[in-house]
Amino acid sequence: MDDFLKRLLDAPEETQKLEFKRLAGPKVINKILQTIIAFANTDGGYLVIGIDDPEKTKLKGEDRIFGIEESQELFDEITHSLQNITPPVSNLKPTLIECNKKTVAVFNISKSTESFLSVSGDVYIRLHKSNKKLTPQEIVKFNYAKGFERADKELVSVDFALLDTKYLDSWRRKRNIEKKDIKDILFQTGLARKDDGVLKPTRAAVLLFAEYPTNLMDTKCAIRVYKYKGTIEKFKEIPNLIGRPKTIDGPIIEIIKKAHEYVLGQLESGIEIHSGFVTKYKIPKRAVKEVITNAIIHRDYHIKRDIEIMIFEDRIEVLSSGLFPFNITNSNIGKVRADGYRNDLIVKHLREFPEPPNLDRNEGIRAMREQMKSGNLFPPFFVTYPYYRGLRESYFIK
Repeated sequence: MDDFLKRLLDAPEETQKLEFKRLAGPKVINKILQTIIAFANTDGGYLVIGIDDPEKTKLKGEDRIFGIEESQELFDEITHSLQNITPPVSNLKPTLIECNKKTVAVFNISKSTESFLSVSGDVYIRLHKSNKKLTPQEIVKFNYAKGFERADKELVSVDFALLDTKYLDSWRRKRNIEKKDIKDILFQTGLARKDDGVLKPTRAAVLLFAEYPTNLMDTKCAIRVYKYKGTIEKFKEIPNLIGRPKTIDGPIIEIIKKAHEYVLGQLESGIEIHSGFVTKYKIPKRAVKEVITNAIIHRDYHIKRDIEIMIFEDRIEVLSSGLFPFNITNSNIGKVRADGYRNDLIVKHLREFPEPPNLDRNEGIRAMREQMKSGNLFPPFFVTYPYYRGLRESYFIK
């Protein structure tokens, strides 16, 4: 038996990236199309035609194989029906695997990197083992979360005088930009644009230069740090929080610096555990800095939610709004370079500050992994929707 087919038959259930379909019943074509676009709109996946769902049958092993021969007419209709997907998908052809005179068809569906796919005007995403149709409001949110729409380029109604700060001056001098009217500087560098003839700053300009960006815009862009007793967050009459949550606000360059200092300070002091001993963290400083920096730079600034850093006895969790953008998935993150940036303006201009926190060389995740490996620690673990709460991309360091 083909090794890949054997691995498919050994799968105990469908997952976010795997679905089985028999060619049975008139509704199967629509379900197949929904799964194809759901995989493409999430992180990609394998659609297997001709094998029964392991959780819906008592059959085992090769007995689950019915093959496309169960209805060659329906299988031929799949290719024709692919034309109903918008935008059109090209080169989506199944791999055919023969087993005991039966043929299994496997579609390997890649993640969509430019826009959502739809069928008959409907957009679907993949949940744990099912497809979800998005409402118009959810489509807007997911467009930002996936990076198809860029919140940092949006224009905001903020007075330019509030951006004429020491942070702007530091960035300007580093780039050897002549000191002149702030409106001219931001317009010429793409950080301001005209809206019906009126010049306005972008959200990126406010995040980069304003003293208190959270208070100037209808969004949340601060960091909240929580410290807990134990290894889980408990919502009881007496929470297991240690002290009050810490809020860190300011322009991005300042937030990154302050968050590094505060979190590293908390890790150095440790947490007193139930036995009276104080747990000491072995997490490399570089790994902590990288995960915080990545969360701030690459988060979704459309959604109104602060970044949360949660310190437990055995790990740190960093929760950052947004989904893996463009071609990035939980299996290739840190191994391939992203096709683009969710916050293109922020990345471009933050690297032009003196002593920038980002080198823009796709080195962050790789550095984290190397640091954790050299310390004989668990590697960083990345989880995205729907496995965590809401539209969040979460980084775990254990």
